[in-house]
Amino acid sequence: MSFLEVFRYTRQDSVIHRLDPRSKFVLSTVGAVVSLMFLEIVPLLIVLSILIPLLALARSLRHWLRSMRGLVALVLFIMVFNTLFSTVAHPFSYSVALTLRLIALMTSFSLFFLTVHPDELSQALIQLHVKFEFAFAMSMAMRYVPTLAREAYAIMDAQKARGVELDKGNLLRRVRNVIPIIVPLIVVSIRRALSVAESMESRGFGACEDRTYLERLRFSRTDWMVVVLSLLMLALVVYVRHWLGLPSWMLWELPL
Repeated sequence: MSFLEVFRYTRQDSVIHRLDPRSKFVLSTVGAVVSLMFLEIVPLLIVLSILIPLLALARSLRHWLRSMRGLVALVLFIMVFNTLFSTVAHPFSYSVALTLRLIALMTSFSLFFLTVHPDELSQALIQLHVKFEFAFAMSMAMRYVPTLAREAYAIMDAQKARGVELDKGNLLRRVRNVIPIIVPLIVVSIRRALSVAESMESRGFGACEDRTYLERLRFSRTDWMVVVLSLLMLALVVYVRHWLGLPSWMLWELPL
């Protein structure tokens, strides 16, 4: 469950945290789109070399590394499966490129979710004229994912204390061992959802359509600079990818 760390907001005083959520959304979206445009190793490494320093600037590199550690099993599966069964000319290079694409996508999402508070996301959506109910649902989802991970860890510890061996046995045995975790987690989630629904109903949620807000988000010059630079970068990458063509050194493949 450590990969869910990518959705956990980290409270820091950094340049990235002080940016408007809308500008960070543009930046993260551009990073994700650029990652999806390439299936070559060198361009994806360049994308990562841009995103990782931004995470370091946001002082969230440790949480990103923790979430990447939770993807080790999936990364190994992608590497082995594609290397053995892929029909492309260089299956190992193809597997490495797919892995780098997955890491780049997760890094792009991490840059947004690790630095945007759920309340800021809700306010940003409202100022973008999104219905309050949808904005509130997005904010609740961001708050609930880290809570879900903590509850999963607590259930795993409780099951281990009862003698359930979660980390032993073959693959089929380990899949069966997930059931003592999933069932209590579903029950706890349903109970929490009912509790939240009752709290919202007791506070008159949705009774008034004209809502007021204590604070409103404002775009600064830095935010406009981030948006403009991100869009210019996207336009440049699209031009190079589809019209100019990648230089030969970017098409390098692993000799396997």
